[in-house]
Amino acid sequence: MRLLRALGTVAVATAVVFSSTAAHAGGPTNKEPTPPPKVAAAVRGSVADGRTGTFWVRLAKRADFSTVAGKKTRAGRAAEVIRVRKEAADSSQKRVIAAARAAHADFTAFWISNTVKVTGGSALLEQLAALPEVSKIEPDVPAVIPKPIAAPKAQATVAGVEWNVNKIQADRVWSEYSDRGQGIVVANIDTGVQWDHPALIGQYRGNSGGTVNHNYAWYNPTGGCPTSAPCDTDGHGTHTMGTMAGDDGGSNKIGVAPGVKWIAAKGCEGTTCAAANLMAAGQWMLAPTDLSGANPRPDLAPDVVNNSWGAPGYSEWYADVLSAWVKAGIFPAFSNGNSGPACGTANYPGGLIQAYSSGAFDANDVIAPFSSRGTGDTYIKPDIAAPGVNVRSSVPGGAYAGYSGTSMASPHTAATVALIWAAVPSLRGNVDATRVVLDGTAVPTPDTSCASAGTANEVWGHGKLDAYAAVARARSGVIAPGTELPLVMGYNRSLPGTDGHWGFYSVDHDPATYWEVPSYVNTVGINYAFDGGRRTTDKIVVQLPAGEPARTLTMSVQAAYVDSTVDAVTVVPQQTYSFNPATGNKVTITFPPVYGCCLSLNFPSGPWTPTIKIAEVQAFSAAGKNAALGRPLTGTAQPGYGTANAVDGNTSTYWESANNAFPQSVTLDLGATCRIYQVEMALPPSWGARTQTATIEGSTDGVTYKPIVGSRAYSFSPASANTVAVSFNMASVRYVRLVFTANTAWPAAQLSELRVLAS
Repeated sequence: MRLLRALGTVAVATAVVFSSTAAHAGGPTNKEPTPPPKVAAAVRGSVADGRTGTFWVRLAKRADFSTVAGKKTRAGRAAEVIRVRKEAADSSQKRVIAAARAAHADFTAFWISNTVKVTGGSALLEQLAALPEVSKIEPDVPAVIPKPIAAPKAQATVAGVEWNVNKIQADRVWSEYSDRGQGIVVANIDTGVQWDHPALIGQYRGNSGGTVNHNYAWYNPTGGCPTSAPCDTDGHGTHTMGTMAGDDGGSNKIGVAPGVKWIAAKGCEGTTCAAANLMAAGQWMLAPTDLSGANPRPDLAPDVVNNSWGAPGYSEWYADVLSAWVKAGIFPAFSNGNSGPACGTANYPGGLIQAYSSGAFDANDVIAPFSSRGTGDTYIKPDIAAPGVNVRSSVPGGAYAGYSGTSMASPHTAATVALIWAAVPSLRGNVDATRVVLDGTAVPTPDTSCASAGTANEVWGHGKLDAYAAVARARSGVIAPGTELPLVMGYNRSLPGTDGHWGFYSVDHDPATYWEVPSYVNTVGINYAFDGGRRTTDKIVVQLPAGEPARTLTMSVQAAYVDSTVDAVTVVPQQTYSFNPATGNKVTITFPPVYGCCLSLNFPSGPWTPTIKIAEVQAFSAAGKNAALGRPLTGTAQPGYGTANAVDGNTSTYWESANNAFPQSVTLDLGATCRIYQVEMALPPSWGARTQTATIEGSTDGVTYKPIVGSRAYSFSPASANTVAVSFNMASVRYVRLVFTANTAWPAAQLSELRVLAS
């Protein structure tokens, strides 16, 4: 593995072989691919001629996460993730551990990924390989970290703030929203951190106002520190932490989110990063422990973990760690690699679809030559690009230095997540929805050099990170049409499946996993809920496994507002769809916009030949029907700025109420009673930021009004097109009234467009 700093500066060891896994087999008529050998050739070579070698034993049994979504708190979800992971490991590792003990071999068992690291000879290797519960045996291969190279000259600051912090507009988030990441905990897995560095000591969770306690704030499986206190044996970890959290209270404003608290795990021992240490660090993040490694506390898990390390070559190693973090509500930020400028060079684990990886650009908005481009797979990597050239941050000894690399880019993204979650606590722990916000607010940067173009490509990902736009979008609640809406399993979490192919695999963002209907089942439907609440959608994409042969599949689509067991309605009648591996085994199903909690796929009675296999189901947001367009709108108005301007579909015209006369209101007549679920208020996009306070009311007769949404202050920002979306439980009304009581920029109510979305 490499710490992804300046090109060629730091390489971190790994204890795994990076190789592609075989594709999943198709249906009964599809020829099975030749599976890779269970034991890697390098492992057999390491124990030849009577030698003893170290290798990794991977167990086939997978954890069932279906119970995690039912837990109401982040700590509860983390504890449940740990429970089901441990249950899977404990039930499947017994014979491996017994064999290692009988052979007097050293071993370390892990539950976060169902693996056991073993040091033994050829007899033990063959004994373990013969166990049916063992799926793979892989080698342990370390690498060297060259001495770091600092940038020769620091980049100029902008108004006292580091260029990179200003470039992503993090300082604007601080000033306009008073948001510096307060209440959020960030972490890194790196070479360690100088905890008492002037830019970091105030934000260290182990420092509570002068009393220092390193329990639950520091984990060191590698050794190398002179005491039990955090240290950094390289400098890399102190630098990445500084970019996330650094601020000395004076002139060194180096961090994107200096209001956070930070903790750290030393996954890299200094010159190497053994896979066992990285695995142990990933495990610790789910439930930090005291310094003795005891008394785990899931409630003290970090919100975001930055990982500025990786290695070339496809590997699913660490994928189990990522899935566990995400299920527990921990955001996995990764560097994309320093193997550019060639295409298909993403490093792993950052190149995995579960990771959110960052490429690097410089102060002149030029992509760094070293920044890795793409994976050569069907999905885009990096996910986003962030500042990563000559980034000034903290280094051991209380000093500061400029480093370059995607290692420097990823902490910007990680800290932006902290700003988002501090601004919108309801998003905290919702990794999928936060990815949508980051993707949707990145500054598009088209590039065709790796055969991909448009708003997302394999050089820039979705574009340049914009922390201010991301926070503004999150605060406004606006989800752009066409945005993927994260799905989780709905009411039928215990849906029948075959071993290792359960329903939740169809929404895990990993096309290599899939749900498979058992052959004995004749009637089945699968239900999904929108993660994060009710949403408007008009399109789903259904994907079969890549190895599935061309075939047809008959299904219908239902949607529900409250619960699919209560009020499901058919939005797409039963139809037959053709899937073809030549086009990715995908079909797109569109329908009129619907708003609600859930979607279901329902299949006619079986048996099915071949059986049903669903690799991924994706849903996408829709704008919904604007029932306000052109409808009568009444209220007081300044001459030339009448109420009709707010329902004409033109954001450059606007309504303005009588001045200096709050409260002021406008009343919309929809023409007939209908079910509404969202009100959108917009101002001209070119206007400056402001906050308006308003109440939303509804009526069926135009006489008696009842509150739909109580009085709230709504922030309008150019970064989110000066648009605010307010969603609520479905209300059956004919009349909608907005009552304004304040406007921070003008002594009157103002609206360029009022949109009321109806189902």
